[in-house]
Order: sequence, then structure tokens, then C-alpha cells
Amino acid sequence: MSNSIESRRKLFNLFSNQLHLLKEKGFIDIELKYEKTYICPICVRQFEENDIISNPNKNFLTEEDAPPEKLGGRRIALTCKECNSGAGHEIDVHLINRIKLIDTNQFYKGSKQFAFIEHDGEKFSAEITSNGDGTLRVYHRTKNNNPTLLDKFMYAIKNRDAGPLFDIKPREQKNDDVRVNLALLKTNYIITFSKFGYIFLLDKDYDNIREEIRDMNKGFEGQIFINNQFQNNQVGTYYVMNPNAKSIFNIFSLNTQYSETIIGAILPLPGKTPKEIHRNLVNKGYGIGQQDKVGVNLDTTTYDPNANLFTNVNEIQKIINWKNAP
Repeated sequence: MSNSIESRRKLFNLFSNQLHLLKEKGFIDIELKYEKTYICPICVRQFEENDIISNPNKNFLTEEDAPPEKLGGRRIALTCKECNSGAGHEIDVHLINRIKLIDTNQFYKGSKQFAFIEHDGEKFSAEITSNGDGTLRVYHRTKNNNPTLLDKFMYAIKNRDAGPLFDIKPREQKNDDVRVNLALLKTNYIITFSKFGYIFLLDKDYDNIREEIRDMNKGFEGQIFINNQFQNNQVGTYYVMNPNAKSIFNIFSLNTQYSETIIGAILPLPGKTPKEIHRNLVNKGYGIGQQDKVGVNLDTTTYDPNANLFTNVNEIQKIINWKNAP
């Protein structure tokens, strides 16, 4: 059996067993189609155990990484191929490119980027490597440029006829603000699913989030993200206890070869919208000396990684009681 299938099977069994336990104990009221059922957390379609096997003729279950694997994420859940592929190609790539663009602008030592240099009305493809001391090494490859024009350009540089300044323009990449936010939303949602499974995420209050992730053209509204305010040792999952603002708060790290960006993201519990959470937090805020901005204190407790929320009914009941409490 391949490592991929075995890894999918472990994830399938973990979430499927919890799903059936929740059904058996009356915590959820959903008709389950199979003896062992897995529900894709994004599209909420049901799958059976055989669906962990790749099949080009049908939709099947795939491992989902959150954050994206190219930013240091791990495979922590299963989503169906349609949801995984769509989000990866249309959402995650924008977040990956945004973080890499931050690296590009910092010119870290050894970092490499591909750009165009414009001179005398012509544009040349270039590979630019930073030496880390303020100087850049630029390679022009003949296979990526018109050889005649490139020779003319290089001749002008050698004879110092090209001038002291050049315009460097990075290659255009997918990097849309809305889809960057959608990628952060998806990451936050999948991390929450990996911690809590189906205890509350099947609630219809999350339908809008699921639709935003699946229909990338719908747009993005109201989710709360915070960056540049956390340290690496704070990465983890927390419960927000502020009055009228109960929610899950995930702090996660986006890593490249050169940098680390740490994001905090709030996911409201059922019954509250992100706008309501934001309003209730801001109403209790304090002045920070900047116009139209307030500081907010989050009253948090730490998620207990030793609390078994997948097989221990008492621990599951604690989460449900907290969710339902006023």
C-alpha cells in the first residue's frame, strides 16, 4: 500500500469515526450515506472509504495542506479533488505569490527572481540574484531573449553607452488581494477543521465561508486577519472568550526559504458573523493615538492538544456546551 493511500486512510478514519460518533450521540442530525462516511469540509459532499483511492473518472478524496505546502504547511485533512484543485489553482497561488513578493522586495542574500529590464524601448528577460550586500547579479539567457537585441544591449553596457539606470519590472504573477484573503480564510477554516472536526463546522452559518472558498468570484467579506503582531512561539489555536465575541483564533506561520510571516485569524462560532465579532471587540477597544484606529484585547485561553475531541464524548460535550452558552 502506498504511503499516500495509508496517510489518507488515517485521516479518513479519524474524521469519519468522529462523524459517526457525533451522529450516534445525537450531537448532529445528518443522514450519513455510508457505513463509514467522510464529509468534505468545503463542499459538504459525502464520500466512502474507497474514495481515498485516486480515480481519474470520479471525484475522490485528497490530502489538504494548511497553510499551503509551499509556505511550510502540512497535510492535516482531506478535501475532495474538485475543492482541493480549484482552491489550489485559484486561491492558494495568490497567497504564495504574495509572500514570495515580500521576499523579492527585500532582496535577501541568495534570493532569485525573474524580471524584465527595459532599455531603449526594448525589454529583456533577466534572472536576478541578490548578493546580500546591496549588489545584484543579473543573468540574461539567450534562449529567453532575441539574441541580436541582447548582443546590442550587452555591447552598450560594456561600452557604458546604456546609461546608469535601468527599469526593472518583475514578471506579472497571480497576486489578487481578494484571493489572498480567501487563501487565508481557507487556511484558517481547514486548521479549525483539523482541530475540531465536525463538532460545529457543519453548521449552516459556515455555508457562506464554504461558498466563498468554492466560488472564487463571489468575493470576500469581513473575516478578521491580524499580522505582524505575533511571535513564532505563539503559533497555535486559542479560544476567544470576550463577551459576544466567542470564536476560534488560529495563529499560523507562512514560511519561505528566507522569511516567516505570522498571521492571526478569527473564525466566529455559529450564531455570530465576522462583522458582529469585529464590532463587539472594537466597542471594548482603547485608543492607540491613531485616528480611526483602536486597540483590542483578546481574552483567550489555549486549545488543549491533549483533549481528545475525536473519540472522547465528554471533551466533545465541553466544546458544545461552550458553543451553546450565552
